[in-house]
Amino acid sequence: MNHSETITIECTINGMPFQLHAAPGTPLSELLREQGLLSVKQGCCVGECGACTVLVDGTAIDSCLYLAAWAEGKEIRTLEGEAKGGKLSHVQQAYAKSGAVQCGFVRLA
Repeated sequence: MNHSETITIECTINGMPFQLHAAPGTPLSELLREQGLLSVKQGCCVGECGACTVLVDGTAIDSCLYLAAWAEGKEIRTLEGEAKGGKLSHVQQAYAKSGAVQCGFVRLA
């Protein structure tokens, strides 16, 4: 992809400002995974399984259906963003203790 085929997206991810580049039709899930945010799973890619759920301005969305371009100026939170002060959140601790993975049954809310 050459630079003329990309758009610039400025957003906040897990409290950190980002300036990202993506093709216009790129789903947010793909862009987040490219940033190393692997809690954002790519499951069904049609918005049914919930494995790609993230919070955008506090609202849970299926990031496989949400275009990265729509994230302009938004606050995005993933499971990685739940840690505070270098410590795991209660949700992260429970995931680690049980060996769980994020899926459609356990959605961020």
